[in-house]
Parts: sequence; C-alpha cells; structure tokens
Amino acid sequence: MPGITTSISALAETSVANGYAMALALVVLLQYVHSVTRRKSTIHTAAKFRREVDDLSIEVLQLSRERGLQRLENQILREVLLLGDCQKAIGHLLRRFIVNPDDAFGLFMPLDPASDMPRQSRGLSEDSIKNLVLNHQTLQKLREENAIVWPSPNMVNCPIFPMLSPVDRRKARHLFLVGIGDDQGLLGILVATSLLPIAGLHTEQIELTTRLMSSIAPSLRQTLEMERQSVQLRCTREMLELRSISDGKFVQPTLMLDKFLSRLSQMVDAERTALYIASGEGVAELTLSLRTGVQLQAGVAQRWHQHEDVLSRVGCQLDQVTIWDTSQLCRQGIDTLIGSAIVLPLNDGNKQYGVAVLTRRNPAGYSASQRQLLMWASETLCHSLERALNYVAIEKEAKLDGLTGLANRRTFDSQLNGAISDLRDGISQECSLLLLDLDRFKSVNDVYGHQVGDAVIKDVAAKIRDQVERMRSQDRGLPARYGGEEMALLLPGMGINGASRIAESLRASIERHTVKYLETTLQVTVSIGVAACPIHATTGESLVQAADEALYRAKANGRNQVQCASANLA
Repeated sequence: MPGITTSISALAETSVANGYAMALALVVLLQYVHSVTRRKSTIHTAAKFRREVDDLSIEVLQLSRERGLQRLENQILREVLLLGDCQKAIGHLLRRFIVNPDDAFGLFMPLDPASDMPRQSRGLSEDSIKNLVLNHQTLQKLREENAIVWPSPNMVNCPIFPMLSPVDRRKARHLFLVGIGDDQGLLGILVATSLLPIAGLHTEQIELTTRLMSSIAPSLRQTLEMERQSVQLRCTREMLELRSISDGKFVQPTLMLDKFLSRLSQMVDAERTALYIASGEGVAELTLSLRTGVQLQAGVAQRWHQHEDVLSRVGCQLDQVTIWDTSQLCRQGIDTLIGSAIVLPLNDGNKQYGVAVLTRRNPAGYSASQRQLLMWASETLCHSLERALNYVAIEKEAKLDGLTGLANRRTFDSQLNGAISDLRDGISQECSLLLLDLDRFKSVNDVYGHQVGDAVIKDVAAKIRDQVERMRSQDRGLPARYGGEEMALLLPGMGINGASRIAESLRASIERHTVKYLETTLQVTVSIGVAACPIHATTGESLVQAADEALYRAKANGRNQVQCASANLA
C-alpha cells in the first residue's frame, strides 16, 4: 500500500502545483489585462486632458488677443476722440495705420461736400492724391459692404489701381477701402495698403477697422457739424466786416477799394491783390487801379506784376470766380513765383467793371468757406466798384470844366487857398501862378463862330495839360479854366524862375500849334502873366492880382509874350 500512497501523494502534489501555476498564470494575466486597460484609460484621460488644456490655451490666447485688440481699439478711440479736431484726428489715424510711409500709404477722402476737410494722406504722392477718384459702382459697393479688399490689386481687377503713380503701385500689395460713416451715410473713405493689426488676417483687420470707423463716425460727424457752424459764423462775420468797409465813408473811393481788397486778401490767405478797372466799349480794356499786399523785391515784383497782368486779361473772358492751381497757372505761362491764384471778374451780367486778382506763393487750395466768401465778395465788390466809379465821375464833373477838362474855377480857388496855407505853415517855400489869355479871341468867334472858338480853347487846354505832364515828377501843377478864354496854371512849390521857363515853353508850343476844325485851319497865340509868392504876393487874391497885372502888360506890349509881375506888388 505504501507505493499507492506515494503515487497518490505525488499526483496530488503535481495537481496542486499545476493548479497553482495556472492560478498564478491567470492572476498574472488578469493583472496584465488590468494594467493594459488602466494604461489605456490613463492615456485616454491624459489625451483628453491635453485636448482640454490645448482648447483652454487656444481660448486663452484668443481671449488674450481679443483683449489686446480691444485695448488697441480703445486706445486709438481715446487718442482720436481726445483730439477734438477732425483733421488732426484723421492724421493720427493715418499714422496708426501706415507705420512706414516708404513701404505703404493711406488716404482719407472726405465725401461731405459742405465740409472744408481736405484730403489727407501718408506715404502717397501728390499725383495719386489728385487723380484718385472712386466711381459710382465702387461707392455703391462700399455703402453696402462697409469695406472692400483687393488682395493683389492690378490694372484689371482694381479700378483705383490705374490712378496710382508707378511708385505708389509698388507699395500696393494689398488695397483696402473702408467707409467712415453711420446710419446717416458715409462721411469719408479710408484707402490704405495696410490695416490694424499689422500681422492679422484680412478678416480680422477689416472687422477691427470697420468697428473702429463706426465708433469714430458719430463723433466725427458732430465735430464736423460744429466746425461747419463755426466756419459759417466766421464767414458771416467776415462778410459783415467787408460790408462795413464797402458802405463806409472815404475821402477817395480808391481808399475803400484798397482796404476792402487788403482785408479780403487776408481772409483767404492771399499775399498780393491787384485791381484792374475796365474802360472802353466792346472788348474791355483794363487799366491797373491799385496793387496791395506783401512787399516784394524789385526783380520779383516786376515778374509778379506781369503774372497778375496775364491773369487779369484772362479774367476779362470769365463770368464767375475762378481758382487757379499750379498746373492751370503753368498752362497760362505762369510757372514761377505764384503757386495759386484767384480771379474775380467784376461784372453784373450786362457791364464789366473790372477784374480783381489775388495771388500767393502757396500752391494749396482754398476751403469751401473761402470760396463762398470769394463769391460773395465778387458780387459786393462789383457793386462797390460801380458806386466808386459813379462817385469819381460825379466828383470829376464837379471839379472839372466841361469844355476843356481842366479844373474849374471852384477847384482852382480851393487849390490856391491850400497852396497859400502850405506857405504859411512852412510846408512849402514858394508858389507860382501863370495866367494865360488867348490873343484876339473875340475876332476868332466873330469870324469863325463859337464852335471854332470852342475848338481853339480845347486845343490850348490840351497844350497846357501836355506841359504839366512833361514836368518833373516832384513838381505838381494844376491847370484850370479861369474864365472864358482865360486859363491858369497853379505851380505849388515852384519859384519864379521855373514858372517863367514853363510859361515861355508853353507860349512857344501854342504859337507853333495849328488848330483844325472841320475845314477851318488857324493859328493862335497867348499872352501870359507870371507871379510868385512870396516875392510878388502873400495871399491868394494878391497872387492872382499880380499875375493878372503881368498879363495885362503882356497884352499891352504886343501880345504873344510872357511878362513877370513886379516885385513891389508884394
């Protein structure tokens, strides 16, 4: 039995050992499966956590970027709105968008016709600024979409690309059009090659820029309205000031015109003003009336005046105020000195009274309010000039003799009294008088009639005027018709010797002259009496008496001669 027992024990030990091994293997397997499962779960959980962390990171980055953009937007808005001036605000925006003007450009185009805001640019050439115009289709699309993008603009796909200069085209790797406006409409357009943020996507840039422009627009509109009201108020004040000048009382009308044009020139930032008066029938002939403004050097002044003359002749053909820029001036041959000019034709539709020319070196244009003021000033100046010319004509009629055009007796007496007062006040030292009488004039009327007699008087008067015009510039003479065929020449500041020379020259000139009237031809002579203060007289009455007695002596001694007064008459 011991053998059987041993076998059973061995079998039992083997079975137990194998069972343990299997159990152990099963345990190991279960542990492995659990380990693998747990590892996969851990990997899955880790991956899930990583995805969540990545999502959170992206969200944080997005939030951070959005906050950065919001800060940028708020900063720009704060900077722009604090400026309170439209032009400064737009200039600041352009500097924000166009960091490097050598490689990019931006342009603000105002759309409000009543606004004085000019185009503002950064990095854009003058030619491009002038040429860039948006067509109706582009404007309509911009109103509908608020922004337009041309990623790679060229001559075909971008309507504004051909308007750019070659230099600016090289900068235009992208082109953006963004409207600046609100529910009331567009106030302006931003044309730029880059937007904010600089490294952002186009969609992001457009979104930020359009939002920025929408935020700025109400303040911009309000500021524009305030500026418009301020400009209109200033324009009204300037009109009232000019009106008070034109309605004021001046000793001479030219003083009013000078003051009016000088003030107008200051109001529109012009440097020089010239006024030309129209004369003649049909095609108007212009005569320079006055020049005023900044002082110019001699050589510069001559050239500048020539340019003004050219513009005045062109102005005769115009019927409204015209502003000339540099290119238009060049077409008229004005390519130096003057950068911009204004020509004001002064006419009422039926008659031309003259032309006013305002000029300056600055080539910049004129604002809407300045143009409005110029239009008003042109009409006002036309009426003022008409009144001035009528006044001059009336004054001329009141002071001049109707037949000869010489000063009448009333004017002569007034000037004589003034000359004597100057002597008494020490303003002048001498004063002379010539009295002229036509020899045997009664026989001319009796033989040839009064019409020939009038022709003789007019011819002699013309000779006296010619003599006065040939006098030195520092000498001044007043020719007058003293009465009938008797005439006078008052010479303030001139002594007896100079007066005697003039008298003899005048006598000889009349003697050589032949009077022609219709078929009548005759020669006349004059007798002249000369007297001077203070050697012959001390009052106006005594001076006339002395010259008259000298004239009587010339008649008595045979006529056609000059006689001086005796010194003992003083």
